[in-house]
Amino acid sequence: MTAGPVTSADADSGRSTPTGVATPTRPGGPPANGAPPAGTSGPPANGAPPGRPGGHGGGTPGGPGGHGGGPPGGPGGQKPSFRRTFSAFRYPKYRLLWISMAVGMTGMQMQMIAQGLLAYELSGTFTAVGVLAMAWGVPQFFFALPGGAIADRMDKRTILLITQVGVAAQAIFIGLAITTGVISLPMLFIVGVFMGATFSFNMPARQAFIPEVVPREQMMNAIALNNTAMNSTRIFSPLAAGLFISLWGFDVTYYITGAMYGIGWLTVVLLPRSTAHLNREKKGMFDEIGIGLRYVRDTRALRVLMFMAFVPILLGIPYVTILPAFARADLGQGEFGFSLLVGLSAVGALLGSLAIATLNPRSKLPLIQSLLGAGWGAGLVFLGLGSAIFGFPGALAAMFLLGVFQMGYMALNNSMLMLTAAPEYHGRVMSLYMLTFGIFPLMGGPLGVLGDAIGGFATFTALGVALVGFIALMAVVGGQRITMSPARRAKSSHEGIAEAEADAEVEAAA
Repeated sequence: MTAGPVTSADADSGRSTPTGVATPTRPGGPPANGAPPAGTSGPPANGAPPGRPGGHGGGTPGGPGGHGGGPPGGPGGQKPSFRRTFSAFRYPKYRLLWISMAVGMTGMQMQMIAQGLLAYELSGTFTAVGVLAMAWGVPQFFFALPGGAIADRMDKRTILLITQVGVAAQAIFIGLAITTGVISLPMLFIVGVFMGATFSFNMPARQAFIPEVVPREQMMNAIALNNTAMNSTRIFSPLAAGLFISLWGFDVTYYITGAMYGIGWLTVVLLPRSTAHLNREKKGMFDEIGIGLRYVRDTRALRVLMFMAFVPILLGIPYVTILPAFARADLGQGEFGFSLLVGLSAVGALLGSLAIATLNPRSKLPLIQSLLGAGWGAGLVFLGLGSAIFGFPGALAAMFLLGVFQMGYMALNNSMLMLTAAPEYHGRVMSLYMLTFGIFPLMGGPLGVLGDAIGGFATFTALGVALVGFIALMAVVGGQRITMSPARRAKSSHEGIAEAEADAEVEAAA
């Protein structure tokens, strides 16, 4: 069983949005691609359910038109709706992929909490906890790009199955080591490196699998719902991990996380094999990585979007590294107060992801991205100034807003990258996107020094002002590079492919 091209006919509901575009011909004759004549509502060529008639603006053949008329085969200028929020769940293959993500991320979040507490119990130092966290992040610098290249070369289902077995095995291994009393810090560190490397292969394959299980017009919704799964686990996984550890101990908690990884593996087994890698020329691993990097460099929209991911992550996420100290020193809060800050941020992030899931892919995405980025920066400013003025309640409000705007921005940026990139480059583009997340921990040290020098309030305010300034600059300078029609976006992508492959041929000849 393989995953062929996904159409709306693969959905459970009969009200799926058509993906085909009718090609009108002379009056009275059938369109060239087999769609019904204009004004009728027969089935499109790709087997999608019948389209509804156009609205006031008049739809074009083969698809419904919204108020004001939509592009050929598209839904027109529809407003966000609750029904659209979960529309990707109509596709059974996507539901399986989403369940695998949700269960696996729950296990991973629980394991991260458990390993931090276990490392502190074994060592009694915060340094050990920090070094263990680095053990997860450092492998991304070495394995993220190869992971993306492999995702574009191999069956993504096979990659997910192998990596899910690996993470389940390490969780059970650590559980057994705790039960038998042989657990040690070096053992935790080695397993942490293994986990970081494993997820460097798992995540690009998982993200690149999405376009093979939903049609193109559902990609943004599907990616946003994936982010919703991740943010949901941030809310209840720490509570679950703490409860399991207090009731049954660290070893049973690790066994439970291993079982969750196993459930994720079982759902992946039910997925079809991916097919995007079959009809492409195979090159050497490092050649493919180089071609992928040149493709992003030579595709204007991707270049701008990747830059708009890198800088906000560098400016807008490292605040979390000094947040515990800020909560204690500047807000006078203990562990419970800090947990409230993090919990409200997670709730806001969940709502931000759901908000992106309601968007129509034909919305003014670059404008929305700029507004979300400005809100992200304003949230940081509010965290600094609002906390100074209103104290802990101001910090709680700021963290909620930060969650909404930060996750909304990141989910939208991720979606725009996937919509812009050619399918054969999805894995490598996502691996490069993942690589940006391995950079922000490096800001922790300099940010701590800055916080000691000018205080937490001023540090957060400065970061927010810098982020708002960057977003404003990119809205003026870079916005036009990603405000393009689907036809121009496709043209830019194909030009990037041609230039990247031409560069590779020149290097090979040399």
